[in-house]
Amino acid sequence: MNNQEKFKNCATVAGYVNRNNQINLGKTDMRGTNPTNWLYNMRCENCLHEYYANGSDIHLKKCPMCQGGADTGAK
Repeated sequence: MNNQEKFKNCATVAGYVNRNNQINLGKTDMRGTNPTNWLYNMRCENCLHEYYANGSDIHLKKCPMCQGGADTGAK
């Protein structure tokens, strides 16, 4: 098993896509709303809207523009 296969389902790895078709574009240098989290850049693969998410929320996120989700910070 290579590293790509090993971390395929790890939400904090860039490239991860959750069940709502939201892709993790990578970690930012900003702290999340929870002090133990970082903010991650996210993109909706349906409408291409980009937004932020706490690392612990990536697997659950829905698009703020087309799915009624919340943006964790201004972009």
